[in-house]
Amino acid sequence: MAFVRSKKIKGNLYYYLVESKRVNGRVMQKVLRYFGSQQPPAKVFARKKRTKPQAKRKKSR
Repeated sequence: MAFVRSKKIKGNLYYYLVESKRVNGRVMQKVLRYFGSQQPPAKVFARKKRTKPQAKRKKSR
């Protein structure tokens, strides 16, 4: 899963696109893209709408 991380360094915000993966039972993070001090484009923040699976209902008699 990729997400945008902001870091505050010496009072300035810097943005990174980071991906997390589980490797050998540990979570490893990899920086995919560095955006610098500029706010990343809105499409980076856009998420796909998640749909929950429908619970099976019991038939009423």
